[in-house]
Amino acid sequence: MSKQFDVAALGEAMLEFNQTGRGQPRYLQGFGGDTSNVVIAAARSGARAAYISRIGSDSFGERLLELWATEGVNTQAVERDAAAPTGIYFVTHGASGHEFSYLRAGSAASRMTPAWLLEGPASATIASAKFLHVSAISLAISTSACDTAFAAMRLARSGGAQVARPEDET
Repeated sequence: MSKQFDVAALGEAMLEFNQTGRGQPRYLQGFGGDTSNVVIAAARSGARAAYISRIGSDSFGERLLELWATEGVNTQAVERDAAAPTGIYFVTHGASGHEFSYLRAGSAASRMTPAWLLEGPASATIASAKFLHVSAISLAISTSACDTAFAAMRLARSGGAQVARPEDET
């Protein structure tokens, strides 16, 4: 069976605000999320890549959609959530180096559920991928996101896809 995607990834993408310079804090806006970074790298390498996630119906979510469109990442399985925000994080620079402050509790991605995965376009995206990538962070952002990641891995394996997974997952 021919697969539409070489790689699909499931996880949480976030907006990053990285402190620049000293004195009055100023921040450079960027993007983060290890699984998002993986599909962007795959697309840049010529792979047919898709992302599976949930983002807020906010300007941060819109910026992520623009990023993925620019990078050639398919987003048919990215859902906008009007009731939950897109996750963000700040990087500041102190005496001990980079310090990260995450604002992701209750984010749209943390509200992923196995039912959401299996009932929507995420299921078809996984079924049409050669590889599924998840990360340990996806397992840690919430109990329901963890359950969703395991459901995605089972779905991928049942469809003959390879799973790139956290080392401690069995």
